[in-house]
Amino acid sequence: MKPNIITVILAAGASSRFHGAKMLAKVKGNQSLLARSIVSLNKVTATAGIKAPAVVLGAHLNDEIMAITATSHQIINPDWQQGLSSSVKHASQYAIEQQADALLLVLADQVAIDVDDYLHLIERYQQNGLTSCAFYRQDVGVPAIFLAKDFAVLMSIDGDKGAKSILKQHDKNNSLNIIPMEQAQFDIDTPADLARWLDNKD
Repeated sequence: MKPNIITVILAAGASSRFHGAKMLAKVKGNQSLLARSIVSLNKVTATAGIKAPAVVLGAHLNDEIMAITATSHQIINPDWQQGLSSSVKHASQYAIEQQADALLLVLADQVAIDVDDYLHLIERYQQNGLTSCAFYRQDVGVPAIFLAKDFAVLMSIDGDKGAKSILKQHDKNNSLNIIPMEQAQFDIDTPADLARWLDNKD
């Protein structure tokens, strides 16, 4: 039987370094960062035969954001000011409710990752059932697939940090699939990052 993998896109942050609603920034023609991420992950989940992605929302909740995510399962994070960990907790809670075997955590602003990258990550997880993650900037990171037995630890993370500590622990225990994914290093944090991305796309 196929494992039940739940995919969640994290898009609740204040994007303070961007000085505005980063998720609405246009990164491809008229397509926003958030829309691009949802379109990409819809393709990934359809190809992999798993449930369509959910999206964690928080800061900058407005009509446009709600419209972009209207066909996705929306997880509203009222605690977004507490940082990334609060979104990870909401994603984990959703995975628990869905009785997931695994949770694929995705950051909406990792703009250079393509469908094949995500599919490769899922494929590696399915090969041996281990926690799986990307490797870039000489370190482990998201996107990552966490197992159901990781959920309790994910729920205990605090502050503005993600789940890297859990990945590092799995690495120490030799219970981690590490997939080189240099394109995961490209994320949009500032207007300058966006300008660089748009220049490189031309």
